[in-house]
Amino acid sequence: MDFTQVVLGLVVLAVSSLTFAGPSALESHVLVYALTGSALVIGAGALCVDRARDARV
Repeated sequence: MDFTQVVLGLVVLAVSSLTFAGPSALESHVLVYALTGSALVIGAGALCVDRARDARV
């Protein structure tokens, strides 16, 4: 397992753990947007790093 897979796994785990939080815990729309945005940025970054590494090999 490389670093990219570990990061993607942790991001998916963090986002999926939000399903256990009650709606009252997520009333702040800023928090939801920040979590969703950061998950997308981290996932896209990991994908770009993985593609760049594969292109060099």
